[in-house]
Amino acid sequence: MVIMISISLFLSGCILDGGETETTTAAPTTTAAPTTTAAPTTTAAPTTAPPTTPPPYTGIKEIGLSDSMASFTVTLVEVGYYTHPKYGSSGPEVTHFRVDLVIENSLNGENTIYPNINCYIVDDKNTKWPVYFIGSPTDLSGDYSARETREGYLVFEEINEESSNLTFTIEIPTANLPVKIEIPFEYP
Repeated sequence: MVIMISISLFLSGCILDGGETETTTAAPTTTAAPTTTAAPTTTAAPTTAPPTTPPPYTGIKEIGLSDSMASFTVTLVEVGYYTHPKYGSSGPEVTHFRVDLVIENSLNGENTIYPNINCYIVDDKNTKWPVYFIGSPTDLSGDYSARETREGYLVFEEINEESSNLTFTIEIPTANLPVKIEIPFEYP
């Protein structure tokens, strides 16, 4: 009897609505096509405007003159006008005269130079124009060890623009006596 009930349950589950058999099929799975991004066909014009500030160093004139005295050789590399913010990194733009130079302690002794108080430009009317600031104080100021060479620049607040014959002067205090190096140049 148990067998008959099992068979009848089996048959009743397979036969529905007049003897039709039910079959189920899984829903088809679909795979989405891979998406690709097409390369642009045109290039847009840059949206940045050209700079409106003047270049920081204009009217550059190469000098390349040197002078040696005692244990120092000073080379005046180039001169020109330097535009910069008035307060270092802020404020209105101002323009001053700039001198790029190389200082070499050519002997074995140590010497100290402070260009902010030891340098000036003399014009043809014998007027001294002092340093306004040192553009690279760690490069030019301080103790020079034996055979040390440093590069940097000095900025002068103003110079006589009517005078084209100028002399860059640096006074270097040494153990024996002050050394005065003078390099005449023309600008412009």
